[in-house]
Amino acid sequence: MKKIIFAFFAGLLLTSGQLAKAQLTEEVKKKTPELPGQIMLDFGFNSSSNQPTNLPYHWWRSKSVGLYFVKSFEFAKKFELRPGIGVSLEKFGHSKNMEVFAYGEDADGTDTLGFSTVLGGSLKKNQLAVNYFDIPVEIRFNFNGNEKKDGLFLAVGGSAAYRFESHTKIKYQDEFGNKMKDKKKNDFGLNKIRLGASARLGYRSFSVFYKTYFTNIFYSSGPTGTADMTYSTIGISLTGL
Repeated sequence: MKKIIFAFFAGLLLTSGQLAKAQLTEEVKKKTPELPGQIMLDFGFNSSSNQPTNLPYHWWRSKSVGLYFVKSFEFAKKFELRPGIGVSLEKFGHSKNMEVFAYGEDADGTDTLGFSTVLGGSLKKNQLAVNYFDIPVEIRFNFNGNEKKDGLFLAVGGSAAYRFESHTKIKYQDEFGNKMKDKKKNDFGLNKIRLGASARLGYRSFSVFYKTYFTNIFYSSGPTGTADMTYSTIGISLTGL
């Protein structure tokens, strides 16, 4: 009899514990706020065009990272409008033993932006970093419809960005064998505004993208030979992090 009573109370306690746990889990789910959108991460490589001959392109040093919050608005059975906001961090790498930008004077004594050789031996890194606040907008077509959104999709769109920071970074070994690092913050004649277009092809949360930009990287008063310099980006993307 005692064993039966003990088993009864043990079962009652176990059942009560499971019910309490389930209720707590449900309450936590109700109280936990859900983001009204998605996080999107872009990673790729930049390729510049019309750059000066004394700034040869280095693809591995020319990385692009974008982090965005994206909201979806369905306006047809298979179409979505996806505006977003975030940051775009761009790097342009160069392989020549040349400082990216140096201030000097032309023959008339006017201040100009140009290039100067890095003193010393081997060059380890030579980069220009340009960081933007970015607002992308895309129209996405879901081949399986908006209800599932678990298949193939195609998206096209555009973006507008505002530059908030820029700097150069070089790492090299001087003539005495010392490891040197030099970082300079300046606007370097860079354009404040960036306008572009993009295309994505993906499956579920993964996609590949291509971005191209219409505005020149520099103003006409930028470094010598960079007036028509533009760039594009190709890479991969993850959504829903």
